[in-house]
Amino acid sequence: MLLLAIGFMLLHALCVLLLPAHAIAASYVFLLAAPLLAFACALRRGLMVGLHHSHGWSLIALSMLLWTAGMFTSLCQDLVFRNLNVAPGATMLLYTLYGVPISYAVATVGVDYRSGLQRGIDAILAVSLGYLYFVLMFSWTTLQGVSSRESAEMIALMFDLENAFLAAMTTIRFFAANTPRLRHLFGALSVFTLLYGLVAAYYNHHVALDVAPDIGTVYDVVVDVPFLVFIIVAWRIRQPRAHTLNPPDALVRFVRLGSPLLLALSVLTVALLVVRQRFALGVAGVVAAALGYGLRSILSQVSQVEAADRLRNDQTLLAELALHDGLTGISNRRAFEEAIEREWRLASRTQQAMSLLLIDVDMFKQYNDRYGHLAGDACLRDVAAILTQAVQRPSDLLARYGGEEFVLILPATPLAGATDVAERLCDLVRQQNLHHDDSPVGHVTISIGVASIVPAQGVLSDELVAAADRALYEAKRKGRNRFEAAT
Repeated sequence: MLLLAIGFMLLHALCVLLLPAHAIAASYVFLLAAPLLAFACALRRGLMVGLHHSHGWSLIALSMLLWTAGMFTSLCQDLVFRNLNVAPGATMLLYTLYGVPISYAVATVGVDYRSGLQRGIDAILAVSLGYLYFVLMFSWTTLQGVSSRESAEMIALMFDLENAFLAAMTTIRFFAANTPRLRHLFGALSVFTLLYGLVAAYYNHHVALDVAPDIGTVYDVVVDVPFLVFIIVAWRIRQPRAHTLNPPDALVRFVRLGSPLLLALSVLTVALLVVRQRFALGVAGVVAAALGYGLRSILSQVSQVEAADRLRNDQTLLAELALHDGLTGISNRRAFEEAIEREWRLASRTQQAMSLLLIDVDMFKQYNDRYGHLAGDACLRDVAAILTQAVQRPSDLLARYGGEEFVLILPATPLAGATDVAERLCDLVRQQNLHHDDSPVGHVTISIGVASIVPAQGVLSDELVAAADRALYEAKRKGRNRFEAAT
């Protein structure tokens, strides 16, 4: 590819030197071919990754096409209309407008849009930028061209400012790119804008305004360079692997949030230049830039607030789900473990008794074997609902301990109060008469182990659980469908 590019430039120079009578036409062939090839390369990349403007390559292709159109109008002026003015208006305008799609790409590609209105604002700013360029350009020139060297120098200076801005912004986007796709796009674009800015400054100030005002000299070869280099870079560059992209997070966030400002800043800058020629329009451009960016910022903040609210709601929901049993809807073992430690510390400070009930559904394995696991799940939900009825105080906590076991924490409750609750629970489950053919009594029953303690120095909450577990074992050993208190 590099050899082809070198050959292209050498052939351009040879045609100009060997065909002096047709040097202008020969040079235009190459000056049109170079941007057209760049257009085809950008279009090819666009077809590979997607032509939607959010991918950026279609915008670059449009930019190359606008520049080619500018060169074509220059050809028409020189060869058809025989207008040898150095800056015909239509040509200069198209050369300027080529930067609008690039500005739009810098401002929007890789930026998260949370609202279609934000994208619409950016589109309006891009159109406003193009119109302001049109007004500014024709304040210095006409369709026939400039009337003074000062006007031509002002146009060249405007090109310098535009090209410097594009080169700086595309380079920043390149160094802040944190994905292979963005690094590839802005890598090719930054190389092109840097080279084009240097070549345009040299050609506009030294060649067009000094040594060779007309097309058809070897100086024209330098114009090929940025387009050919863009083709080489965009065509052959290998996308870096994700792990090799490590721009500073602060830079990535800054550029991502600040990129939309670049389009408004472009409109503002050109509007300030227009103020001297057309005051009202320039002021309107300034207002449009300020309002556009302000409205866009408000929409972005609204979206961020909505996203933060959704995140908080999701976090709350996840926290609730993390502490609740998915089958029965009551608290799970994790919630129990957090609660018992909390209540144990409180009881240690106040030296009040706390009680624990460990509850087991009798002969649940036989229930599952006879009726199936779906019926078993329904049975557990029914038992959980029945037990929930007995939880009367906000400080009490009923949780599913595991399998067919439940646990009930009763803070500030002595053993006598805990046994009353256990008796009521056994009665409530019996009264529901949940059918169970394998039970000696013909319906679902529960066994409960009760333990109560006033926490002392060096005693752990695990000992209360162990005591309730021993009492539950004793209740089952004595025939189930009953409660036992730990001694």
